[in-house]
Amino acid sequence: MLKRLGELAATKLGLATRSDLIAMHEVQMLTTASIFKLWGTSHQRKASNKALVELFFGIVKILQPSVFIEAGAKKADTSIRARKVLPEARIVAFEASPDNYAIYSKTEPHADNRVEYLHYALSDREGTIDFNIRTSVAGNAVWEHSGANSILARTDESTEYKTVAVPSRRLDDLFADCGSCAMWVDVEGASKQVLTGAKATLRKAQVAIVEVEDHEIWEGQWKAGDVIGAMMDAGLVPIARDFEYKGQYNVVFLHRDVFVGNRDIRQNIEFFFSELVKR
Repeated sequence: MLKRLGELAATKLGLATRSDLIAMHEVQMLTTASIFKLWGTSHQRKASNKALVELFFGIVKILQPSVFIEAGAKKADTSIRARKVLPEARIVAFEASPDNYAIYSKTEPHADNRVEYLHYALSDREGTIDFNIRTSVAGNAVWEHSGANSILARTDESTEYKTVAVPSRRLDDLFADCGSCAMWVDVEGASKQVLTGAKATLRKAQVAIVEVEDHEIWEGQWKAGDVIGAMMDAGLVPIARDFEYKGQYNVVFLHRDVFVGNRDIRQNIEFFFSELVKR
């Protein structure tokens, strides 16, 4: 209600509203589509994702946050990569699927890389929560260790699931004492639940990358504009995106104080865009 009243007041004064700012950020990030050939091949989409991930890890390396959080980890290979640039940080990876956790907790080198690999579904409440593991789509069986499972059900009625109860935690309860953090959030549509349970943690985030969608793939999910708005409310500004899939992509957010006060960060962003032009 207060946000709506603020937007009405801004409109009367001729100022940009919160919705205006979100839309402007989305349009500005869309302009980098001109650098890639996005139709007819997945190669350029993958290239856009690779470039964005390099930008994210370049910023992480400069900032050296005290905590790295991977939400929706599957194997936790992102956390293992983070250890290469964060020798002293606490690194914590969360995987909700009991099937994935059972196999990857045994086969991946988490201990060797000092990665805490935890079996929790991150959400806005503590306790247990239903987790939907896809078993088939349009009658075709789905690999049991797929990463495309969620606490939300898909809007596609041809998808069938097995539903299991898994332990649920809030990031704010787990990281109340962290000084600064970087976040990787890939939770198959459940960004609303994860970010709502991380309001205090987000205020400590220096950089984050979040998978978003511009249409409803999961029932009741936040779409890209909702995620961008929540991140901006926490002081995190969207600076770049990829084009990994049609309608589903990743956005890098940087805390405004970091952007204003760090010349190395600015140069890293400049390098990202200058390199994109060559691709």
